[in-house]
Amino acid sequence: MEKKNKISLKNYCFMYVLFILFWIVIDGKLTVESVLIGSIAAFAVMILNKDLFFNETEGGPLTFKYILRYTVMIGVLLVEIVKANIAVAKIVLSKDMPIEPMFIKIPASPKKKLHKMIYGNLITLTPGTLTVDEEQGEFVIHAIDRSAAEGLKGNTLEKHVLDLEREES
Repeated sequence: MEKKNKISLKNYCFMYVLFILFWIVIDGKLTVESVLIGSIAAFAVMILNKDLFFNETEGGPLTFKYILRYTVMIGVLLVEIVKANIAVAKIVLSKDMPIEPMFIKIPASPKKKLHKMIYGNLITLTPGTLTVDEEQGEFVIHAIDRSAAEGLKGNTLEKHVLDLEREES
């Protein structure tokens, strides 16, 4: 018999506050009406997607240290996006446009599905690379050139995703 995972009230409250803050940021207004609509939307998202929240078996603990690691990882992602944008702009703006598109396979180092999904999305968010598939413990990635492909092996984003996974142990 499969055991269902319970999500604690603390986690519900934490996610609710995050959703409200996200709503305020994207709405750009701090009015009673805006916060009320955001509250209703946040509650609806939580109820309709309760099985997708982080739980003990798939996600990580919602601790300050774990959330700090996520924040650092997002900062590293932003730096990597800027660096990749510069590299892709150099390729696109050069007269001979030296692209060398290729598919490569790299090991999917994270063990949990959530962390594999996060790592695959981080690769896709970085310009010049696209995660196409995950098969037999490897990611299939399309890269715009050889330097983008070589930069994927043992990169800093992978290190940060693995740090998240180690934090749970």
